[in-house]
Amino acid sequence: MSITNFNDFDLNESYAAFNPQAMAERLKRREQQNIVRYRAAQDRVDNYAITYYKYRIQLDKIDLEKLKVLTAIHKLKQTK
Repeated sequence: MSITNFNDFDLNESYAAFNPQAMAERLKRREQQNIVRYRAAQDRVDNYAITYYKYRIQLDKIDLEKLKVLTAIHKLKQTK
């Protein structure tokens, strides 16, 4: 079982390089990957991995919400 590093995706990248579309795509790919791993853990009845990926999917959803807020902040700074 391959478990990726928790900090694989940096949501605090500089605003100069801020690209919300690219970040959203990375986050969605990460979420889909975690869903696949969650289902694989269910298939092999690995309770630890099931719980782990359930939490990872929850974090993915939080990160997508965080991206929405970061995008709003970025747009606000551009109007300044």
